[in-house]
Amino acid sequence: SVAGGVIQSYTDSGFLLEHGPHSFRSGTPLFSALLEELGILEQVQPSKPAARKRYIVREGEVLALPRGPSGLLSTRSLSIPGKLRLLLEPFIPPTPSISTVSVAAFVRRRLGAEALTYAANPFVAGIFAGDPEQLSMPHAFPRLWQMEQSHGSLLRGMLAHRKKKGASPLPSGIFSFRNGAATLINALVNHLNGCLQLNATVSGLSYINRRWQIVFDPTKKPLSFDYVLSTLPLFAFEALSFNASVDRSPLAQAYYAPIAVVSMGFNRNDVAHPLDGFGMLLPEVEHPFHILGTIFCSSVFPNRAPSGQVLLTSLLGGMRHPHLIQAHPQKRHALVLDDLQRLLGVTGKPTFVHEHVWPRAIPQYNLGYENVLKGLSGLETAHPGLYFAGNYLNGVSVPDTIASAHQAVERIVSERRGL
Repeated sequence: SVAGGVIQSYTDSGFLLEHGPHSFRSGTPLFSALLEELGILEQVQPSKPAARKRYIVREGEVLALPRGPSGLLSTRSLSIPGKLRLLLEPFIPPTPSISTVSVAAFVRRRLGAEALTYAANPFVAGIFAGDPEQLSMPHAFPRLWQMEQSHGSLLRGMLAHRKKKGASPLPSGIFSFRNGAATLINALVNHLNGCLQLNATVSGLSYINRRWQIVFDPTKKPLSFDYVLSTLPLFAFEALSFNASVDRSPLAQAYYAPIAVVSMGFNRNDVAHPLDGFGMLLPEVEHPFHILGTIFCSSVFPNRAPSGQVLLTSLLGGMRHPHLIQAHPQKRHALVLDDLQRLLGVTGKPTFVHEHVWPRAIPQYNLGYENVLKGLSGLETAHPGLYFAGNYLNGVSVPDTIASAHQAVERIVSERRGL
């Protein structure tokens, strides 16, 4: 096993591949402080200017998304009625503050049905690989939810947010590292200075005499600890042998979307599209196609492909097509290539193909997710010294996950000081 979970960078045949996140945003000051403490700020690689441009597919055509109010008037990604509907957003009353509001219902109400189909739906696929009809708005996008609740409008909330935005040592847009996202993980491992033990499968937990007993090997004596911080995926924690007095069944409600990450290299001359952007996303209504989206990796960061070639990484599966994860790899590759041929004008065969499959990749903050969070809180309350952190708490992004871990450690430190 390796450290970092899904954050894995891989070099092959001159291509720099990512098995998980391809880029980061500065997020919170905590993220930049961590990179500074690890000494890797100088390895940060800002994206190319072209990465600010994003594409969407509509009726089989790859269209550029507007990058501002002026672009909204000329873009063909939304019809004239769809654009006019957006103008009503500041006048729509705030959504009732209830947890049963789906992302789809929220967007449909505030921005209209067309914005849901051609903006929110592919956006959700790009972040969660999820279904906006099932995702809970307060849990999946808490910042936007609070923005609307606090300011009465997304537009007014965004304007207020811009005014409060502070300086950061990190690039204002997306960024990665010269040697890939795993630079962050490698720096963390080095910082631990040998304290990390890999291939230590936890099979059971017991809470005895105010101490935690962790079973790594059923044939050996359990190890004893004062505190346990679990960052296991919820399906892995739920499967542990555990003398819990709290019902763990809510944890089983946390579904993880499956993802296949298919990277293909092509000779630049064999791709008609200019690839002058971050990538493209596909709305669910674009039925003839199978991919969720494609990142134009070699257009986003330098040195991701050999000279004269390009690297395109496509995502399949998710909540839209989960069955594709069970298909033969050659079938998935054929589907990706067919989509790229029709959308980007690819003519030649790939010079390189690499795939990584995550059977359970991204937790889905679906309707009723508060039951999962209550289950975790109940476990912590009933078992002092047990804490949780991970991408299933306050967001699936890397900065959100870092914040989750930091909050858990602060609680542990606070408890120790109170002893």
